[in-house]
Amino acid sequence: MAPNEKQPRPNADESSSDGEMYTTENKVTLQSINQRMTINSAMVSNYATQWGPVEAFRELIQNWRDGIIQSFKLSEQDFRVVMETSSNEIIYKAIAPGSSHRKANESKECLGYIRWSRQNGAGTVEITNRQATLEPWHLDMGGTSKKTERNQAGMHGEGLKVALLVLMRKPQNHAVRCRSGGFSWTFNFTNQRRLAACPVRMSPTEIAKIRDQAKSEVDQGSLPFVPDPNEDIQFLIGTGPRGRDENGWPITREEVTRKEFRNWTKAAIFLQNVGAAGIVGTKVGDLIVDPRYGGNIYLKGLLLKESKDGRSASITGKKLKYGYNFASGVTNRERESMAGADDESRAILSIWNQALIAKDDLVEKLHELLNSDDPEYADVAGAESFICHETRERIKTFLINEYKGKWLYSERERSQNLRFNHVVQGLGLEPLELKDCYWSIMKKAGFRTAEEEEKKRFGATESLLVPPQLFSREILRLIRAALETCAQTAGAAVVFVKAGDMELDTLYLQSSGVFKIHEKWSTLQGAKNELGISGQSWMSLVLLSTAKRLLIDAFSQVPMHLFRGDGQSPHWYQKRAISESDRRILELIQIKRETQFKVKDCNASSIVEFKWSSSTAWSRQCQVTIQFHRESTCSHLKELLVAGKVATAGMRCCTTPTLPVQSPITTCFTTTVPFESGEFKLRVQKGPKYFVMMFNPVDPGSLVVLRERPLIETGNATTVDLFDKGDYEMEGTETYTLRDRAESLDIMAPRDWFHGSGSNGSKAIIGVEKGNASDETETLKTPRLPSELELPPRPRLPSKSQIPSKRPRVA
Repeated sequence: MAPNEKQPRPNADESSSDGEMYTTENKVTLQSINQRMTINSAMVSNYATQWGPVEAFRELIQNWRDGIIQSFKLSEQDFRVVMETSSNEIIYKAIAPGSSHRKANESKECLGYIRWSRQNGAGTVEITNRQATLEPWHLDMGGTSKKTERNQAGMHGEGLKVALLVLMRKPQNHAVRCRSGGFSWTFNFTNQRRLAACPVRMSPTEIAKIRDQAKSEVDQGSLPFVPDPNEDIQFLIGTGPRGRDENGWPITREEVTRKEFRNWTKAAIFLQNVGAAGIVGTKVGDLIVDPRYGGNIYLKGLLLKESKDGRSASITGKKLKYGYNFASGVTNRERESMAGADDESRAILSIWNQALIAKDDLVEKLHELLNSDDPEYADVAGAESFICHETRERIKTFLINEYKGKWLYSERERSQNLRFNHVVQGLGLEPLELKDCYWSIMKKAGFRTAEEEEKKRFGATESLLVPPQLFSREILRLIRAALETCAQTAGAAVVFVKAGDMELDTLYLQSSGVFKIHEKWSTLQGAKNELGISGQSWMSLVLLSTAKRLLIDAFSQVPMHLFRGDGQSPHWYQKRAISESDRRILELIQIKRETQFKVKDCNASSIVEFKWSSSTAWSRQCQVTIQFHRESTCSHLKELLVAGKVATAGMRCCTTPTLPVQSPITTCFTTTVPFESGEFKLRVQKGPKYFVMMFNPVDPGSLVVLRERPLIETGNATTVDLFDKGDYEMEGTETYTLRDRAESLDIMAPRDWFHGSGSNGSKAIIGVEKGNASDETETLKTPRLPSELELPPRPRLPSKSQIPSKRPRVA
């Protein structure tokens, strides 16, 4: 070092012996103790008041078990305990791997033991570990090293100290002693209520005496081996020298009764006589189905908490039905539960998953837990979040096999689907409720809601060509028209589908805008069967009832949130849409059933005649638009269903006259007339076929009245296309057309006789009373419909009819 360079200032610790007095501390070991030593702990007697003797014994059992595992380098699975009992003794022996129960008394086969025995009239408990030592520093807070031992239960080193406090204070009041490392330890409270330990070195004579006494008991078969005070640890609990109670006052210690000891042994599941049928062992822990231990939670075989007095051992506070022994985990500081509710749930459900692999019949017990409302079990408290895929699949298989013919659902689903009962009935199944959280679990396993199942089954059906019957065409048009009036369903396609034996009626697929209807509704007879209508009935009544039934089904399948508006609930707007569609359909049927569409042959031209009753649905004062269209050029216009669509279609095909038409029209034709006029006639070019459309232009939502295939009058014959009867005649009614006069037939009553042909191809002679054949007549009225669907009666029509007012006699 250079001469002028400054010397560094000495550190105070390096230069001061006083500093070393306070910063240097030698670790106290048994070897460092000459004869005796008093160790005063900072722990006072009222620490951990929530602990009882079972929890205290658990800590000693844990140290015993962990010490054996560590000393003999065992795995958890290799640790085994056998029990023997007599009138004055209960002994548990930890035996070496591969040893049998009969060899447990051999010294080399027994690794440690716990014994309660009655000696000199007093009950004493011995806990003996081979090849282990208790050192003074074990009594320091955090003095043990369990935190770094992954195969140890617990992580708080103060467990031994707390156990000593609990066993010595009232109401237990037991003396606790220990022999280890050639020392005899006694534990007590100071007059300041602190825990104190006093290790005293044992003389060779004392050690020899203890060995001789133990050897005598080994020879008698009471002990499996002779404990060595120099090499082993042995705790003794029971009577002993006088001590101090938890308040520091002198007291005489008490024995451990047999009953007390048996109660203490609840601290470890491996000390219980649980048969193979009462426990299902797995690599992640044990499921304990023995009802004696139901509600208990164990960690590595040691009791964390027992459910009793209405208090659950679960951290959730909910009732536990079964017992669980976790193979691993971290506890809270009080050693009463796992560190958190999620940890507990994961551990329990992991055990269930492995237990189901071992015993698949346990799935029914898990099902009962999941579907229990009262009580809600802690066993499955976190199932919705933590149950694994394999467990869900096993439950799914069980439910499918166990509940055939049932439809599993949740109350949440039922409350959200107003059509639930209808859909389930349509699936041909009986509903069976699952708890909402249980259903959520099974949803992840592939279970479907009733709505989803309906879409799956009905959505896969094939479309059916529209049957040629009038009923089929009319009901499709009515449904399409009514859906068009609602903004939520406008533009929807309506099709019949081949649904076979499926009892479902309809399916509305909002994404594709298709409303599917079961083919059973495509015929008049099929609709009557579904509606429960027997006997003959008017087609108009069946159409109205069918349309109403199917439309309610359609609107109920539209998502409720789409029915929104200002000031009212979506449900209110949905009901309004249903009511509006009912009204529109009723209007259309009322008007259409009172219309007549005729074409009269007038040599070089034809007269197209359209008549209606002005006393039906629309106001007599309103104006209506009449359009006559050629089939050859405008048949596509039949797809226009509501007045608003027709008004905006921009039809260039139509002629709009400003003066009365005299010459035949050669194009399509449109005009607006008062509704009260009741008829409109038009001379057209002979040959082309026409259809007529009538609508109310001031009401865009009104439905279009469409008539096609008119009655054709040619000379003496009038024919009608039976697939387009405007008045929707009663089924079974046969229509006859008057043909040539039959002069030769003379029956007693004076009549005019005509040849006639029936609508089904039959032939007849029809007699019409003289004087009535050319009178204005009133068409037979239909029966009145129920009040809520009531249609007004037909008015008298101003035209002549080919069918007389009085029913003709048929010869």
